[in-house]
Amino acid sequence: MGMDQEKVFLADTADYEKDTVFNSVKYLFDSLGGAESIVGRNKNVFLKVNLVREMTPDKCGTTHPSVVEAIAKILINETGAKVRVGDSSGSAYNAPVMNSTFRTCGMAEACAASGAVLIDDFGSTTKKIDGKVVRYLDIIDEFNNADVVINVGKLKTHSFTGYTGAVKNLYGLIPGLVKAQTHSLYPTLSVFCDCLIDIERFASQKIVLHFIDAVIGMEGDGPTNGTPKFIGKIIASKNPYYADVAGVSLFADPTQMPLIKKAQERGLLPDDLTETGIDFAALNKDYVSDFKTVTVVDSDFTKKGFLRRFLRKNWVTRRPVINTKKCKGCGRCYAHCPQKAIDMVGKTTPKKAKIRKNECIRCACCQELCPHNAVKLKKPILYRVICALNYNGKKRSKRNGKEQKND
Repeated sequence: MGMDQEKVFLADTADYEKDTVFNSVKYLFDSLGGAESIVGRNKNVFLKVNLVREMTPDKCGTTHPSVVEAIAKILINETGAKVRVGDSSGSAYNAPVMNSTFRTCGMAEACAASGAVLIDDFGSTTKKIDGKVVRYLDIIDEFNNADVVINVGKLKTHSFTGYTGAVKNLYGLIPGLVKAQTHSLYPTLSVFCDCLIDIERFASQKIVLHFIDAVIGMEGDGPTNGTPKFIGKIIASKNPYYADVAGVSLFADPTQMPLIKKAQERGLLPDDLTETGIDFAALNKDYVSDFKTVTVVDSDFTKKGFLRRFLRKNWVTRRPVINTKKCKGCGRCYAHCPQKAIDMVGKTTPKKAKIRKNECIRCACCQELCPHNAVKLKKPILYRVICALNYNGKKRSKRNGKEQKND
């Protein structure tokens, strides 16, 4: 069942039925030496899940509750752990917002069925990160107060970073609205990937295991407005970069993902990914060849001056555009824009969102958090040309020996 490797394990999982998922999660724990060997006895364990915003489980944009329930049951029954479940979504980090999110995403039900409890401390503390680009950052106290942490991500496309899995999920350790501020401090793709790695390096002191829910992922306009896509796996590893490489290899070439390339640059992954010991030949057998990916163009190709600013903003990155017919005037994009580049305009009530394109940093937070799917990403002409030249209409993974349609 799945693929045995020294550092990463995958379990074939046909659906989200509770017994099916439990058996997969049990297999993964046992493959890694058992739950007690990973977390110890009677620990306070925080399950950091992916709850990017209020979404029902069938949308497949958040960690599925059956995965959370299975992990919590095993920890409680086999280690005597006290398990707390939660996340900081992209909205305000407080009890009314998060409790509503927990209910909608199925976390309340998962906790009730497993014996875990939902987090109820919505405080945060400024911590010294001492990373490459991040020095200090607010981190949620549920992480700070836990004995050990298990990261439970969701495999999806992401309009800014290309994908989200294990490492990207740790951006949720930043409380609610502070995420927008952090985006504004690290606006380019390259420096934002450094920020993500700095957070992971800080968090690694407590995180003992990473799961990725890849039973049904999300393709297209992820991480919230894409389409559910069956992948059929749950992934587990003590190394989040290995987990991400294995996950991405199921639908794309991991060497083309900026976050993975940045990890290689910083020595967290080898330049030759075959040195990880991951069995790519086995992954090829389950490769989802028709998966609709996000083509990421890293436009940070000059260090300063007009060329970099002009190309990044106007030519080679996808620009968010508001569909006024779908916009309900809820103001969520307005409240969470890192650059405050969105206005609520119009003579009618409610007013509609409008993006000041010259101030937009293309982080796609508005698209990610819009509950009405009213934000689309417009592809500039040069973006299309670059994609055509690079991929000739299709994205080819030389290592995988597969062809995959471009988005």
